[in-house]
Amino acid sequence: MGKFRSKSGCLTCRTRRVKCDELRPVCKACSKKNRPCHWEEPHTRFKDYRPEAGSSKLAASGTDDENDIKDMMDIDGPVEAERADVVSEGSHSRHTSPRRKNSRAEGGSEEQSTSVSSPSTQPTPDSPHFVPRSNSHTGGVSVASLLSSHDPHRPEGMPEGTRIYSDKPIPLSHEEALLVHYYTEHLGRWLDCTDATRQFTLGVPEKVKQCPVLCHAVLSFAARHCRKHATAEAAYQRCIALLIERLNEDAAGHDETLLCAIVILRFYEQLNVPSSTGSDGEQHLAGCSAIIRSSQGHHYVDPSAPTLREAAFWVYVRQCLYTATINQQQPNVDFSLELHPTPGSMRESHPLARLRLETAWANQMTWNTALVVNFCFDGNEPQNVKAFRGRRWQELWELVQAWMRDRPKGFNAIFEGPADDKCVFPEIWFTTDWHVLAFGFFHFSCIMLLRYKPGPKFAIRNVGRLTDTDLEILIHARAICGASRSSPETVPLSITVCHTIFIWGPLVSDPRERDEIVQLLADFEKKHVWPTTWIINALKSEWGLPINKISPTFTVPES
Repeated sequence: MGKFRSKSGCLTCRTRRVKCDELRPVCKACSKKNRPCHWEEPHTRFKDYRPEAGSSKLAASGTDDENDIKDMMDIDGPVEAERADVVSEGSHSRHTSPRRKNSRAEGGSEEQSTSVSSPSTQPTPDSPHFVPRSNSHTGGVSVASLLSSHDPHRPEGMPEGTRIYSDKPIPLSHEEALLVHYYTEHLGRWLDCTDATRQFTLGVPEKVKQCPVLCHAVLSFAARHCRKHATAEAAYQRCIALLIERLNEDAAGHDETLLCAIVILRFYEQLNVPSSTGSDGEQHLAGCSAIIRSSQGHHYVDPSAPTLREAAFWVYVRQCLYTATINQQQPNVDFSLELHPTPGSMRESHPLARLRLETAWANQMTWNTALVVNFCFDGNEPQNVKAFRGRRWQELWELVQAWMRDRPKGFNAIFEGPADDKCVFPEIWFTTDWHVLAFGFFHFSCIMLLRYKPGPKFAIRNVGRLTDTDLEILIHARAICGASRSSPETVPLSITVCHTIFIWGPLVSDPRERDEIVQLLADFEKKHVWPTTWIINALKSEWGLPINKISPTFTVPES
């Protein structure tokens, strides 16, 4: 018989779910596959967040409910399924918790359903997803503050026996099913834009029937995008109440469904930003950071994102890039992490391995962009390290160009056409979201490196003339705009336009290009509710043009 997988093996083998012979300093499995072999002392894999010191509260069994996706690139041994039915029981035992039946409406008529489609319809106390609403928690609840809270009391109105997970799938109501279907059809690709395996589109809907936190996060996001504002708010409030309960538990740090729910809530949060001001509290973005850092049990991340947790990590990185660029600050990402395996070292030993390889190359470019943004917005280095910054700039430039040179041919555009009388930007067509987004990140990285290249600069510039560097930046900017206009359904690339424009937007002087950019932004808000009015107004102010106070957003009455 083969040796059972050890619980005290190296972190590399434990993360990849393969057998480890526990040979130190490098085990046989890591040596064979030329992987970094990382170790930790027993029982310290997760630096679990503990909301209060010395709490007597019973911790729910933690779950690392990852997708059972086998390593198609190079399998060392059988992958063991490690799934657990997690039930949060508060301070009561399972036998004293309220009985949950496999139904959202029990012993009553259709009107007693817990569907969030009608704000006037409230779930019954016997419903599996019943969460009493608390007046003390509004749409502005900060997940980060919940993680750092030392309040020893559970949220007011939350029964101690409330279950955060269900043992059996809970059927969706008709209205809820429509919203989950809407998410699958239209919104999952927002999160899967660098994941060829589409884990947020295919995996998340499977989990919503057993994880109310994730379910209500999906419902709130979908309803907000549909402009069903009351429905979205009701789902959001219930999700927050469940989050508060779950975040009071020791195991919250390594609950992948919780992390997925928070990155989805971040999109809901961004769609709720006032379009005229753009004021964004970034509360759920901070919550994602706290969850990720609290569960960081190893020092590398797989760019092929074989699990839902790792897919959520890459969503978080992209969300950080948006905020960092707009605020021109370093992204809140742990850059001590190492990418392993690198895309160039991955071998296609299975037909489906191509999906992981595509994902790895797309996420490699995402990581390159994060490194570039972090370098460009790092203003804390003293003057005596100018030589180092020059070398680091060159390393990053070569890193970005190497990606463009070595990437698979499938990442090339299938068609490129020049600008014409109909459109001032070139036509650039791709076959997948991750191809076009990686293309956008490549050009964004070039823009940043050109804009923040170390070297002598004039304190005052001739505002009437663009430099050669400015002209080169505009070439990259036109490529991003052209690809975005050619792929309007690839929302993450439109989001990239929204934040990168704060770097290159003021350089645009051609009236036709300005009009086209404004139209791109206005159309994006009309179709996808993403707030762009404030960006348009900021651009017009930079260009010295009159500002239109009317938002391009139109409102669809909720049926």
